[in-house]
Amino acid sequence: MNYKNHHEIAIIGGGASGLAVAALLSRSGRKSLIIERNSKPGKKLLATGNGRCNLGHFPLEMSHYHGDIGFAEHIFADWKGAQAFFRDFGLICRRDTEGRLYPYSNTANSVLEVLRSACTKTEFLLETDCTTLESVKNGFLINKNIFARKVVWACGGFNSPLEILKGLGHTLIPPFPALCPIITDKSLTNPLKGIRVRALCKAVANNKVIKSEYGEVQFNRDSLSGICIMNLSRLVRDHSCSLTLSLDLAPEFTQEQLNDIPLKGLLHSKIAAVLEKEKNPRKTLKDLRFPVKSAATIEQAQIMSGGIPADELNHDLSSKIHPNLYIIGESVNVDGDCGGYNLEWAWASADVCYKSLLNL
Repeated sequence: MNYKNHHEIAIIGGGASGLAVAALLSRSGRKSLIIERNSKPGKKLLATGNGRCNLGHFPLEMSHYHGDIGFAEHIFADWKGAQAFFRDFGLICRRDTEGRLYPYSNTANSVLEVLRSACTKTEFLLETDCTTLESVKNGFLINKNIFARKVVWACGGFNSPLEILKGLGHTLIPPFPALCPIITDKSLTNPLKGIRVRALCKAVANNKVIKSEYGEVQFNRDSLSGICIMNLSRLVRDHSCSLTLSLDLAPEFTQEQLNDIPLKGLLHSKIAAVLEKEKNPRKTLKDLRFPVKSAATIEQAQIMSGGIPADELNHDLSSKIHPNLYIIGESVNVDGDCGGYNLEWAWASADVCYKSLLNL
């Protein structure tokens, strides 16, 4: 059948991984079509890293990834790193003391502009949802009227219509909010609303510490947030309401050392006032507990865990069911901790996909 709206490569989703594929293709002189639901591609990038875009991490450690980690390790095997990747596009990056990569300009807009400017061969179809994707002779039909010989599914996140891929024979690990605040007892957090502390946070289930994270914790009306809390939030899926968060508000001090230190000389006055109501304030200071009710809503999550299982993909991220369909980025069952790990996965998966598209 002859289609009027015919493309060699269509990319569904104009976020980080989708833009990266299009930019790489354009640099090689290859045309592509990006179908994006927002009015501008890459909109989510502007909000990452508090507007600075934490675009990667060095060194890259697989212990910070979850889901199909073995598959992710294969994808990263020949990856040159986000810093080198963006240097090829003319963007200079800098690394902070914790290994997080940012554009030298310290603004996310620089990252977005570099990718958009590189998309010289890319056609954008904006404010358009992907509602259908059908396998047809020699390619795919998108939304009943767009033909593409090859399709790159780069549409991740909680708004992604991943159910469409189920219609093509794939299975789906249900998406779940990750890197999000954790909802707890409002009566415990509301009196401390707005206060930030440095703490050692432990996720405890059945009186066993499952995982610990150190960093800044923010008290909200009915939740706890901050990078260390977000890194623990994916545990809610596995342990649900049996999970408790324990905060050590003075990890640098032993219990004995605290006995001679006045609470108000160590902590925010509101926190000190809460602790002073306890039978043993200094013991509670080292183990301030918050029962977990749930993870925050998907709208509050930075990313989603779950997606298409890696055992349904080839090592070039093409589908084992439909070889000319590629599934990349957040749509794959791989997610990382805070610190640039998820964007590093977006760029690396886009790079592997691009090389396969061009048989490099």
